[in-house]
Amino acid sequence: METKTNVMKTFKIHYILCLLSVLLFSSCAKDLEPYENQPQVYFFERATDLNKTRITTKSFSFMSFPSTVTKDTLKIKVKTMGYPADYDRVVRGKLIAEGTTAVEGVNFDFIDGVVKAGQVEGQLWILLYRTADIKSRSLQLNLGIAETKDFKPGVVEDNFFSVSWSDNLVKPSNWDGFISLSAFFGTYSTTKYRFIIDVLGITEFKLQQSARVPLAEGEYSSAMMIDFKNRMKEALVIYNSTHTTPLTDENGVLVTFPN
Repeated sequence: METKTNVMKTFKIHYILCLLSVLLFSSCAKDLEPYENQPQVYFFERATDLNKTRITTKSFSFMSFPSTVTKDTLKIKVKTMGYPADYDRVVRGKLIAEGTTAVEGVNFDFIDGVVKAGQVEGQLWILLYRTADIKSRSLQLNLGIAETKDFKPGVVEDNFFSVSWSDNLVKPSNWDGFISLSAFFGTYSTTKYRFIIDVLGITEFKLQQSARVPLAEGEYSSAMMIDFKNRMKEALVIYNSTHTTPLTDENGVLVTFPN
């Protein structure tokens, strides 16, 4: 049997341990601060492949618009961090000077984009102007997320986006890459792209990123793109057989399509 002294020692040890536990819990509770909602926003353009690959560029051309159209709004998808709000929130872009050739207030302006009430996704808006200089060259705008009364910039790796535009043909942003137009149409040139548009009547080719993902609106499958390629090869044969000079691009290179 335990002696009275041992019982008292055991009691004291348990008492001390309980007291230390209470003190420790109280200290931790003081260190824990309640979560404060600090809304942030980041670019959220994604491909439709299984991995939802990040998209960081967009291209735009006024070429297909009537001459009376002097400006247009380009929209970039964004996503928020934090709780949804019960009111519309403002999101804006800001210029990144490095690599930018467009002039704010002349070639473009940032205007208020919106994340609608109750939503966690929205759009950042850029007003692009159809200035005379873009008939002969493309402009580039590199941008990030600006801090507004509603948001601070969010994910660092999703705080950069690049936009290019022209009043001529602009090389599609998905022409080169792992899943790209080059696999079907070969090396890019403005002459080739114009020929493709003239024959197919299509100005934008959104590619299905995976056969396991259903086609989204406006997308083309690999089988459809192969059909387009074959139609272009036939059209090129007809063109070359009915013209004194074979179709040659702006670089003096014969226009061809892959086998």
